[in-house]
Amino acid sequence: MDNIVATVGARLRAARLRAGLTVRAAAQQVGVDHTALVRYESGTTQPTLERLAALARLYGTTPAALLASSEAAAALIALFDTADAEQLSHLRVLVDALRDQQE
Repeated sequence: MDNIVATVGARLRAARLRAGLTVRAAAQQVGVDHTALVRYESGTTQPTLERLAALARLYGTTPAALLASSEAAAALIALFDTADAEQLSHLRVLVDALRDQQE
């Protein structure tokens, strides 16, 4: 998808489905009308940053992951954004090793 609004919409829908929520249930939990959520998911309109953050929390992901430039990056961003200190330490070692291989 070339359009960031459409890309974010598709990611919102996928995240909602992974979370096992209906449009109505998700909309109710973040305090919006279900038609607004349908418009976000279809790429017709974009949520505010506050609404995007609320949806990301509800779906167990992060706003950064929803806004990532690619699907592969989205998964990695979500992993980094939700990792605890110990996990981040392990991830840092792996990232450093990959950088060393590239040099």
